[in-house]
Amino acid sequence: MSYNVRAQTYVVGGLGVTGQACVRFLQQQGAQVKAFDTRASVSLPNEIDVEVTLGSLTAAYFDGVDVLVLSPGLSPAIEQVQLAQRAGVEVIGDVELFARLNETPVIGITGSNGKTTVTLLTTHMLNHCGLKAVAAGNVGLPVLDTLANDYDVIVLELSSFQLETTSSLALQAATILNISDDHLDRHQTFENYVQAKQRIFLHCNTAVVWRDTEHCAPQSTVNKLSYYGLSDVSEGIGFRDNAITLHGEPLLDANQIQLAGTHNVLNVMASLALCEGLQATMNVNLIDAAQSVTTFKSAPHRCVEIANINGVRWIDDSKATNVGATLAALQGLAPLTEGNIILVAGGDAKGGEINQLADVVKNEVSHIVAMGKDAHQFAAMFERTQIVKDMDEAVDYAFSHAKPNDVVLLSPACASLDMFDNYIHRAQVFASAVKQRSQA
Repeated sequence: MSYNVRAQTYVVGGLGVTGQACVRFLQQQGAQVKAFDTRASVSLPNEIDVEVTLGSLTAAYFDGVDVLVLSPGLSPAIEQVQLAQRAGVEVIGDVELFARLNETPVIGITGSNGKTTVTLLTTHMLNHCGLKAVAAGNVGLPVLDTLANDYDVIVLELSSFQLETTSSLALQAATILNISDDHLDRHQTFENYVQAKQRIFLHCNTAVVWRDTEHCAPQSTVNKLSYYGLSDVSEGIGFRDNAITLHGEPLLDANQIQLAGTHNVLNVMASLALCEGLQATMNVNLIDAAQSVTTFKSAPHRCVEIANINGVRWIDDSKATNVGATLAALQGLAPLTEGNIILVAGGDAKGGEINQLADVVKNEVSHIVAMGKDAHQFAAMFERTQIVKDMDEAVDYAFSHAKPNDVVLLSPACASLDMFDNYIHRAQVFASAVKQRSQA
């Protein structure tokens, strides 16, 4: 490892899960470190034994500091970061610190939607092929915790927040799965958001690109491009006669994919292409990788059927916290749904444009049941929208309107924090309400 951690003096900004992992790592390395958090109070485990400052910082706080390791939940625009930059302190994230120390091959995955599914599926494929792979970053293990283990491959889920403080991450293969309006409350403009995502390709060997989307091809130089999509092609990963193909030859029957919707067929394709990006240096058999899809279990709250009551399917897609995720769910489920789709949606749109759903909702949705801070945006977009006060009322409405062969889809297109602890809590309340009505 050429980067000498002990030669630098650090501040860790933010003491959530990532910040705590950074402090632990730097302590273990014998580095000089202190930390701040923007909150008025934080609860920390005993092993976090460093100087902690809460709230605002004095002008002298960064005296003698070389590096600020900023947690992804904190914007680089906050006053504490501006103070560090004026003091000449380098601002990085935990992924950048990892990049300077790591010697293991890495795959990187970002996008507005599908990141976790593709990260976990790619890891599952690689392990099935006999490699020791681990999922880390925005899902699973904190990225710095991977450095103490002997992995063959590290598969990183990377958010736009992580990428905006990352500059030297070397990747064997990388992808931007898709880009739609999200986190504009943080990035301010869609172009800023795109540029944050594009940073994944700065030091990338193979870029994996969905043929039929915008903004996802690398704007920087890479050694190789690998394309996938739902069209019938003679080169690369394609689709024909309900099967995923590789160079025109059938590789996996789509009926064997446990994940719901055509958008998840694309996720499988992306994972296969990422695995293919390792073939030059590792023993990755794509036939074995494809067969492993049949044993993969989806991460919770991502287009997962939780009940079938009187012929009505109830689907939990609570992780759909932006418009693009809900679009993908509707477009993926519509071809497979004999009846109507009733959409349960709403929450905090985070500056996203809900009316981008208008065309697909008009064609694929019979009713919207909307709640939360931005429920009115759904009502303005679609006249068959019922605004409700809470999830219980939403499920009541859906029960009274759903018929056999219909789908009731919780896919909010919004964040959950205006009404729930997080998207997981939102899903739990939905599932509980469905169970209560089914037993009534």
